[in-house]
Amino acid sequence: MNEHRLQKKTREPASAAAPGKRGAPTIKTRELVDAICTGISLGKSARAMCVETGISQRVLWNWLASDAALMQQYLRAKELCVDAYAEEIIEISDDGSKDTYTDEKGKEVMNREVIARSQLRIDARKWYAARLAPRKYGDKSLSTREDGDAGKSIVHRVEVAFVATLTSGK
Repeated sequence: MNEHRLQKKTREPASAAAPGKRGAPTIKTRELVDAICTGISLGKSARAMCVETGISQRVLWNWLASDAALMQQYLRAKELCVDAYAEEIIEISDDGSKDTYTDEKGKEVMNREVIARSQLRIDARKWYAARLAPRKYGDKSLSTREDGDAGKSIVHRVEVAFVATLTSGK
């Protein structure tokens, strides 16, 4: 058993053991950052873009925490994402191509599952858009103050903050 432990400790790193394979990229390049932000601006999640580009989300969050210009680019991509979601809501609403089907008797039947799924997709996009851009896509009824004074504006604010992880000097 001690031999097995010794072998594990002295084993070469995976990248050296398998010369044709590379690990996830951790070097920030303009092309990589642009690809991530472009995907996000088109409505993809940061998680999906990390998977697509082959980086971990932790790497992205660390980049955002340490680079103010990148954070601004990311926030702009999120703003565009909200607009993309608003346009998708219209597309989903207008697409009735699968709302009905013809059953085995030749009768046209409403496909309630497809309609419910479309409603869920619309509601999810509306919720997300309202949270990221409440002034633009939020419910107008929420802008009424609890004290009844509609003349005073309510400030809605969403902050995204990333904190770099501390590593020990070991």
